[in-house]
Amino acid sequence: MHLLLVVPAYAPFVGGAQTFCRAMARRLVADGHRVTVLTTEAQQPDDFWQPPPSMRIALPRREEREGAQVIRLPLVYPRPAPYRFGLARRASHRFARLPLPAIWQQPLLRHFTRSMPPILGLQLEMPPLVAAADLILVVDAGWDGLFVGAAQAAFSQAKPVVAVPLIHTGSPAITAHFRMAHQVAVYRQATATVALSLPEQALLAGWGVEQARLYCLSLGVEVVNVDEARQNSEAVRCRYELPQRFVLFLGAATYDKGAFTLAEAVLELAQRGEDVAAVYAGPQQHQLAVSIDTQPADLRAILKERIHLLGVVDEETKQALLAGCVALALPSRVDSFGIVLLEAWQHSRPVVAAAIGGPATLITHQRTGLLVPFAEPFALAAALQRILNEPGLAARLGAAGRQVVTNQYTWDKCYDALHQIFNRIHSVAYAKGAKSNPIGRSDERL
Repeated sequence: MHLLLVVPAYAPFVGGAQTFCRAMARRLVADGHRVTVLTTEAQQPDDFWQPPPSMRIALPRREEREGAQVIRLPLVYPRPAPYRFGLARRASHRFARLPLPAIWQQPLLRHFTRSMPPILGLQLEMPPLVAAADLILVVDAGWDGLFVGAAQAAFSQAKPVVAVPLIHTGSPAITAHFRMAHQVAVYRQATATVALSLPEQALLAGWGVEQARLYCLSLGVEVVNVDEARQNSEAVRCRYELPQRFVLFLGAATYDKGAFTLAEAVLELAQRGEDVAAVYAGPQQHQLAVSIDTQPADLRAILKERIHLLGVVDEETKQALLAGCVALALPSRVDSFGIVLLEAWQHSRPVVAAAIGGPATLITHQRTGLLVPFAEPFALAAALQRILNEPGLAARLGAAGRQVVTNQYTWDKCYDALHQIFNRIHSVAYAKGAKSNPIGRSDERL
């Protein structure tokens, strides 16, 4: 089988979608299949909005990465960047809310959002890549121009499409960005549409996706050497001059991810006399740093002492931080699943997350973690204080989480489930009298 995987960004870009795509691509290649990844040159989230720093080393436009052929198309920045792109994106979201029939909205939205994100050469690259593939996997409907454009190219050539939209279910305003008419048309027309949580699956069913085409897939983690990470944790702590007790935050340090709420919770804990800090590892930390700098002098001094912004770290450092933290916090409303929770559980670390979206279905409150309302720093502080002051609770939550991730959430299990979807697609096509068998025999793994 030749799979074309279309995703807005790919490794070394750090994100849940990229982790999923890379894990699946590696396993497909290991099974002897051909994988082509069509993506952009983005290395960090801000790259979609504005040109990267001139001193950064660009990624190769075409390369073989872990056996997959990766094609990275350049991003363009219509002037005045980033404002023009941002305004166009907001305008499309507003247009989608107008009370117009879907039959009018769909073609207009497809036209307006072709540059979401603004990619150079997409219209030339897409058709031959689709023609050469047996199956197209499109991931992340948040960048609707690429997602819808790839799906439409596949539909026009009668190629099977598996859509993984990654809908954020934590806020109606944010969910609306995934239910525009042209996106919903793809969910309905795709050969298979894959949700990552039961709330997302329910949304898609409510938007008219047939049950026979709708699947729910659990993500996973790679097996890691926990003992090695624990041994490295002290060296990493010394390298970054971190305190003995810290809460870890992994991901983009944005408001929607809960990064600002965690900073407020740490401030509250400090005022309660708790000796704990927060360590942030991931992109987009500038706004949080600016927010800290604009606080009154007394609060700023506390935050400067207790907030550690490391930026993007490598995998070894991330695992060492997970091994060394007292808890992982994910007070986010924009996580379709929450892979970082699984990563913390691998190290038997307790987790605290917002009771929204994927994490709310992943965590059993007070059994495998603690759930708190989104954007409520006092509730988050109270949950973290329980973990800090009740070692028995922390150990019990961490141990239960480790058992869950070991038994249920590995990339091998995810890959097997995705293969079942691919095989079902093949079986349906074969039953309809397909002359060729490009995906694989129904009695074989693809």
